[in-house]
Amino acid sequence: MTKNQAAWRAMALSSLLAFAGCAPAGRASKSARETDELVTMQFIRSATVLVTYRKSNHEVVKILVDPILADEGTEPPIDYSNGIKIPMMALPMPKERLIAGLNAVLLTHDHPDHFDREAERVLPKNTLIFCQPYDEKRLREKGFSNLRVVSDVLRWEGLTISRFLARHHAGAMGAPPFGESSSFLLHTKDESLFFTGDAILDDRLKSSLLASRPKVIVANTGECQFTKPNPVLAPGITMTLTAAELKEIARILPESTIFAVHMDAINACPMTKRALRGYVGREGLDRRVFVPNEGDVMFSSAAIVAWP
Repeated sequence: MTKNQAAWRAMALSSLLAFAGCAPAGRASKSARETDELVTMQFIRSATVLVTYRKSNHEVVKILVDPILADEGTEPPIDYSNGIKIPMMALPMPKERLIAGLNAVLLTHDHPDHFDREAERVLPKNTLIFCQPYDEKRLREKGFSNLRVVSDVLRWEGLTISRFLARHHAGAMGAPPFGESSSFLLHTKDESLFFTGDAILDDRLKSSLLASRPKVIVANTGECQFTKPNPVLAPGITMTLTAAELKEIARILPESTIFAVHMDAINACPMTKRALRGYVGREGLDRRVFVPNEGDVMFSSAAIVAWP
C-alpha cells in the first residue's frame, strides 16, 4: 500500500465515522443535536459531486453539482480533441437514485461536460438551478424555469452560496462557451466547500481562495486542452488546473484539504487519476491532495452546521 493509499483510507475511515455520528479519535464528543447535523460530499464522476446537508430536525437537503448523467459513450466528444465519445466511464450508481429527492443543482458553467443532454432530459424543468449570470438565458431557452442567478452572494435554506469570478483559460475574454467562468463557495458556520469550477490558477482564483480560505477545495483538474487547430484556443493551452497548480494551491493554503476531480471521463482531459496520484506521491502531497474514485464519500463532518 502506498502512502497516498494509506492516507486516503485513514481519511475515508474518519469520514465514515463522522457520517455515522461518531467523533474521530482525538476529537471531543458532541451532543445529540450536534451529531444530528451533518454535511457530506460524494464524488460521482468527472466534475459531478453530490453535497448533502442534514439539519438538526433531520431534514435533508441535497445539491448536485455539475451533473453529467449520460450512460458511458453516449454523448458526442468535446470538439477539437480526439473522437472518443463521452462520458468515458459509467456512473457509479443509477441516475434515478442519484437525482431522487434532489433539492437543487449547482451549475458552475453550462458546458456539455458539466451539464449534458441527459441531465437536461431527466431533470424536471422546474428543478432549482443555481447558475452564473452568463448562463441564465441559455438555461431558460432549454426550458428550465426555476433559476437562481448567483451574481455575488445569496442565502438559501440556511446555506450561503458565494460566487467568485474565474477564467477558463489564459487570456480569457467574454462569456462562455469559452472565457469567463465561476468558482463557488458553499458555507455554513463551521463548514466551507469551495468548487473551483473550470478555472486556471491565476490572480482571480488565487484571490478567491485566499479570501475564503475554505476547509475543503474540490479542484477541477485533468489538464483539459484542445489538441487540434481551432478558432477558439490554441492546442496545448490548459483549461483546467494542472498538477503543478494543485501543488501551488496546497502551498498557499496549508490548512485546506484538496480533492482533485474532472479526470478519466472527458476526452479532452488527458491527465488521469493514476498519473495524478503518482505526482502527488512524488511531491509529498499525500496528506494534502486526494484523488477519489467514483462513488467515494470525499468528505463527511459531524461539526455543527449553522442552520437558522
